[in-house]
Amino acid sequence: MKNGNLIVNIIFGAAIILLFVLYAKKPAGEAVKEPVATEVDTSLDAIFADEEMVEANFPIAYVIVDSVMQNYLYYQKLEKQYQNLVSSEEAKLQKKAEQFQKDVEDFQYQIEKRIITSADAQAKEAELGQRQQNLYAEQQKKQQELAVKEQKLLDQLIDSVHACIKFYNADGKYKIILNNAYQSSVLYAEEQLNITNDILKVMNARYNAAIQKKSK
Repeated sequence: MKNGNLIVNIIFGAAIILLFVLYAKKPAGEAVKEPVATEVDTSLDAIFADEEMVEANFPIAYVIVDSVMQNYLYYQKLEKQYQNLVSSEEAKLQKKAEQFQKDVEDFQYQIEKRIITSADAQAKEAELGQRQQNLYAEQQKKQQELAVKEQKLLDQLIDSVHACIKFYNADGKYKIILNNAYQSSVLYAEEQLNITNDILKVMNARYNAAIQKKSK
């Protein structure tokens, strides 16, 4: 079974470059489209009311996605959900495995003490063999189910990241936004191109606003 850190390994283990190339260039003077108004103001002006955004001196920027994921509240929620699911399934399988082991030990005791007939021993051995196969098959099935579940959670996470970056770059000031995570193909980048903190601030602000709206 995949361990509880599998979703982290998939996100961070692969050297994936999140490349966002904005093909449509907005005409000069076109106003930035504001998000739909809600009770919680999640516009960039509101999000960055107390601090300045990174100044766009060049149409390329980068995000350290590892850092974003570790501090993104939505990611933390999804990871916790997956960890709980894995723990629950492991506990169920462990309970069945322990019961199977106990039954095997009881069978061995009966053989040693000769308190079971040859015919019954053969039948019991066949039964235990079938149960062992069933346990293995169930384990494989759970692995596949968890893998599917994990992929769905990962897809939700990636969609959220994409949406937040597009929202942040709604005015088209950046033409390319790269992932400068560990083992990415970006070998060097000036710190002034780093918009990680800005992206994280936007993502958590929008997530908190959605939670507040849902709770009302």
